[in-house]
Amino acid sequence: MTQLRAPRTYPDAITRIAGAIGWEEVCRITGRALRSARYWSQTNCKTVPSIAQAQALDAAYIAAGGQGSPFFDAFEFQLGIQIERQEACTRELLGEIAVASKEFGEAMAAAIRITQSNASPLDVHRALAEVEQSAGAIDALMRRLTSFLPSMATDAGKDGGNHQ
Repeated sequence: MTQLRAPRTYPDAITRIAGAIGWEEVCRITGRALRSARYWSQTNCKTVPSIAQAQALDAAYIAAGGQGSPFFDAFEFQLGIQIERQEACTRELLGEIAVASKEFGEAMAAAIRITQSNASPLDVHRALAEVEQSAGAIDALMRRLTSFLPSMATDAGKDGGNHQ
């Protein structure tokens, strides 16, 4: 049965390399038994070749006329996705900081207006509304900040938080 492998993944990389140089050569380069080497091509495999093995396999693939560097390409692609997610989380945090800063500033301005001699009950109600909006923005910021802490969640401790 043919297994579907996502492109630019490690199982895809080893499969492409083995297609070019053969499983026997993969085993020789990595010092692994055929069963272990073939296991790397399965999508449910939890292990990957070492960096040195991946470099040697990429070099053999290129020497055999292969285009690109399957393991390097997979690593680069997956790292790019991870960085993009982390940057997206950071952008979200910056957005929350901007909103909280704006709302807090508006709340303080409204509260300061209450200290003026001509302040009315309407000014007090406006200040209360602004403080309430500020509190909501601060709560949202607090939730976003805590998402950057490790927790018991599946993605705990990963860069960019566990809210991904």
